[in-house]
Amino acid sequence: MITIGIDIGGSSIKAALTDAGRRILARTLRPTMAYSEMEQTFVQIHACIEELLAHEEAKDVAGIGVGVPGAIDLEAGVVFYPPNLPSWGEVPVASMISRRWDLPVHVDNDANCAALGEAHFGAGRGRSHFIGLTLGTGVGAGIISDGRIYHGQRGFAGEFGHITIHDDGPLCNCGNHGCVEAYVGIRYLMQRAVPALIADEGSPLHRSATENPEGLTPKDIADAAARGDGTAQRILRDTGERLGVAIASAANLLDVTTFIVGGGIAAAGDPLFEGIRQSASSRVLKVHRDALHILPAELGNDAGMLGAASLML
Repeated sequence: MITIGIDIGGSSIKAALTDAGRRILARTLRPTMAYSEMEQTFVQIHACIEELLAHEEAKDVAGIGVGVPGAIDLEAGVVFYPPNLPSWGEVPVASMISRRWDLPVHVDNDANCAALGEAHFGAGRGRSHFIGLTLGTGVGAGIISDGRIYHGQRGFAGEFGHITIHDDGPLCNCGNHGCVEAYVGIRYLMQRAVPALIADEGSPLHRSATENPEGLTPKDIADAAARGDGTAQRILRDTGERLGVAIASAANLLDVTTFIVGGGIAAAGDPLFEGIRQSASSRVLKVHRDALHILPAELGNDAGMLGAASLML
């Protein structure tokens, strides 16, 4: 079965022509244009599909799977007010795409798709229960229960990024205060990191933080941490510790003790994961402590595309 998988992120749209999610036959990438009008994002989506359908292997495409940030009405294929796509309201994604291309379209939350990709092809293989976390512009989660995505009563389960970890914390895009996303999401992470790097004149990132703070990325911090920069290591460890607070709460609530962490920030490596493991282990119930596993994802940026493509199965 040949399918198209589309992963709509806050920064970019990643799309692939696949053999039912198992093998990527062709891929493309375009900017999301998240802060433009919604129609501009759909111009990008349609351009991705058009490019992929031009490939010879695309003559027998069975359908299109789409991962979108935000709450989803699965049956209708509608996304509701995704926080990191501010011009979107209630958007009938499935019908807007299927009408244009005359193909079946299945839509799910982007973090659910990433977790499904890891369940089928990555770090979740052989694990019937886990929570897949996606760290990027936002913080999403896909809950895998008995090998399937757990959608909840109304299909909205998995909004991990909006667990409150500090009732008087910073304002989040969702309108709440103190969400884990308001500490771990890329934009918020960099807002905290830049002042710390400016204050540390010995950091190799001090000059960049002072002269061009907008140009700094989490990868710069991860690279500096790997070279031994103490401030960069502290930033990542602190980020991990805050994430670990929410992980412990999720483990205690759901009796799920395996967490697979992916997304751009997850590539930061040891300081981030040390912070997560120490924080989560110190807060989780004792009955869960020995069974707690915090694992890096294996599929990188392909997880969402592969999971979305496998929605057609």
